[in-house]
Amino acid sequence: MAWGAGSYTRRVPDLLLWPRRDEDVPALVDLLFRQQPETQYPFRWPPDRSPEDFLRRPTEREAWVAELEGLVVGHVAIQVVADDDELGTVWAAAHGVPVAALRCISVLFADRRLARRGIGSALLERATQRVLDGDGAPVLDVVAEHRAARNLYLGRGWVEVGRSRPAWLPATAEPVYLMILPRAAPLAARPT
Repeated sequence: MAWGAGSYTRRVPDLLLWPRRDEDVPALVDLLFRQQPETQYPFRWPPDRSPEDFLRRPTEREAWVAELEGLVVGHVAIQVVADDDELGTVWAAAHGVPVAALRCISVLFADRRLARRGIGSALLERATQRVLDGDGAPVLDVVAEHRAARNLYLGRGWVEVGRSRPAWLPATAEPVYLMILPRAAPLAARPT
């Protein structure tokens, strides 16, 4: 099912989305550093790997960049989920599919100076539609302290299916929410 007309994303005039290129990485690293103090994403800061490796992961299938008025303003990626991934077991059971069918939407961030312009929603929509077009089962995780992100996902039809405490999460933090987007839900009917 295509998200096209009737989709929940507010259209951002002049917002361009394209597959991430190597030449986009420096601007994305800069954006990641600029937005982190306000969003706390990534939660572990500095990340446990280089910012470039945080963006480009071995499990990545696809990634997109958002540009507005000549500036790089956001990013999203789709990752495969390893068979031995502890989160994958929970997601697969909730979707009723094998772990190999899961596609994790990740590394989603947008320029906070342009908040509420629909950039994050457009990136989420692009990645989610690609997962669904490929017969994948969309999943993601979100840190409990990232309440605005969690509310965005819930408002877009995602469902919490479990919680986890990954090794990188500090003991003082609440568990991470594991979420799926049920594939049978009518996407075009979701609220804005």
